[in-house]
Amino acid sequence: MTSNDIIKYKKLGFDNSKYLDLQTTEINSRISKFQDGKLYLEVGGKFLWDPHASRVLPGFKPNNKVIVLKQFIKNAEILFAINAIDIINNRPLLSTTISYIDETTHLLDDIEKKMGKKPLLVINLIKQEHLKDPVFNKGLTHFKRLGYKIFKRYFIKGYPNNLDTILGQHGFEKDDYIETNSSLIIVTGAASNSGKQSTCLGQIYLDKKHGLDSGYAKYETFPIWNLPLEHPINLAYEAATADIGDYNVIDKYYQKAYGKLAINYNRDEDSFLLLKQLANKITNENNYIRNYQSPTDMGINYAGFAITNDEIVCNASLQEIQRRRDWYDNLVKLGKGEQIWVDRCNKLEQRALRYMQEHKYRTDLKLF
Repeated sequence: MTSNDIIKYKKLGFDNSKYLDLQTTEINSRISKFQDGKLYLEVGGKFLWDPHASRVLPGFKPNNKVIVLKQFIKNAEILFAINAIDIINNRPLLSTTISYIDETTHLLDDIEKKMGKKPLLVINLIKQEHLKDPVFNKGLTHFKRLGYKIFKRYFIKGYPNNLDTILGQHGFEKDDYIETNSSLIIVTGAASNSGKQSTCLGQIYLDKKHGLDSGYAKYETFPIWNLPLEHPINLAYEAATADIGDYNVIDKYYQKAYGKLAINYNRDEDSFLLLKQLANKITNENNYIRNYQSPTDMGINYAGFAITNDEIVCNASLQEIQRRRDWYDNLVKLGKGEQIWVDRCNKLEQRALRYMQEHKYRTDLKLF
């Protein structure tokens, strides 16, 4: 299995048209909430092509995010986040044989071709020693030659927990201000830990100094917040991220605010606290992000409302967990993976089987 494998399902369990309508409507609504500034929209997961979503949601189009966001592109700009350390370490992305710079260049080129706008390049987590690093500077020179506008953002000691430092001269104030002219700023990146959300929050802070009262939201697909923690589709998300250790959690903030269960993932809980502190510190009293009571409120995710056959989706997700397990197992045999990834998937498979048995679902549906 590769990350780009697409399965041609004969049985579908997802209404893609309904999903597109719901996502588009909510993004329009969220933009309208920030008339005195901009909406920084972080795109979680895969932007241009999301084969995992199409595998666990039979009927989901892998290019849905492009379809949705291209409707807004006339009044939008794109920020593309890169981690400075990934340049220096030549982090492998889709291939271990192609350099990080080349993979990132291909991705930037694809975004420009499919969205019709050239992204602005944001280099995050820069330390002073990086500025003298020959590999780092070679990467910057490469992107400058290709005509990309480059903005530098710096490593902040204690981020995201030391708010006084973050909002001071050793924090966001050190960063380049990214001047944009649109109401919607789409923020994507090369890979995980590229600094997408930090870019959004830093810009909200610097926008305020330029007389704007901007906001933040996150376009995401997984986990699906209105499905149970033990639902196979949410377990399949954990299988897909078993190698980086992400896991789903009950959103305790949502439960406290609304008395209902919602599912989020571990890293968004930490980022929500920073967003709330930032909002209370620097935004106007009527800024819409002050209404966010939980990480789930930050997100724009209507995938759960477009599922039409839960048994089909559960079977597709179970099969995805099994494929991921086998893929990790093969990496272990090649000396490129860790046994703990396989073990996690085995446990996730058992949890998915229990869920399906409790709901009296078949576990052997032939979907393709």
